[in-house]
Amino acid sequence: MNTPNTIQDEVTVLVHGIWMHGLMMSVMSKRLRALGFRTTTFSYDFLKKTPAENACELHRRIGELGVNRVNLVGHSLGGIVILHLLDQFPDLPVGKTVLIGSPVKGSYVASRIHGSTVLRRLLGQSAQGGLLGGAPQFNNSRPLGIITGSGRFGIAAILYPAGDDSDGVVRNQETLIDNATDRICIPSSHSGMIFSRKCAVYVAHFLRVGRFRF
Repeated sequence: MNTPNTIQDEVTVLVHGIWMHGLMMSVMSKRLRALGFRTTTFSYDFLKKTPAENACELHRRIGELGVNRVNLVGHSLGGIVILHLLDQFPDLPVGKTVLIGSPVKGSYVASRIHGSTVLRRLLGQSAQGGLLGGAPQFNNSRPLGIITGSGRFGIAAILYPAGDDSDGVVRNQETLIDNATDRICIPSSHSGMIFSRKCAVYVAHFLRVGRFRF
């Protein structure tokens, strides 16, 4: 749905994290629409498909949108799916990209879960080129923003604490991309960031001007 000030011929695609569905991005989607962006959410199957395979599905979905340019916003594992998308389809007409709490260098918490024969199946295929490392590098010249959190809440954080320099689930060092345009840390937990009004405002500002600072 468009609002009166919606940027025309451009869509911002929101990609959820592990153990979630596209509906979980609806709050951020609504806030971005209120700020003038046309948005859509993408759902994928992390249990049966790898991040690389889900990137192919995302590419197909973007092709169906029929727009000249897309912005990409990925939370957690969704950010890794986006990196695979940009790696596989370098000519995709992408404007700006924002990754929110994405463990692009591999996840300590995921490695602990994977080490448990009881819990390992909960990761599905997300470990392959994803949560255990091996995500593609960001080689795109377009603007990339990274948002991290400083919260401590989360079920995974209770089982496997990620430490002080984290959002409770993902360590800030796991989100580092050397050639990122800008990065910012907000006072929110890993899952809380996608429901945070402040996070949505920062995402919108980056999509407009290519930086987080006002």
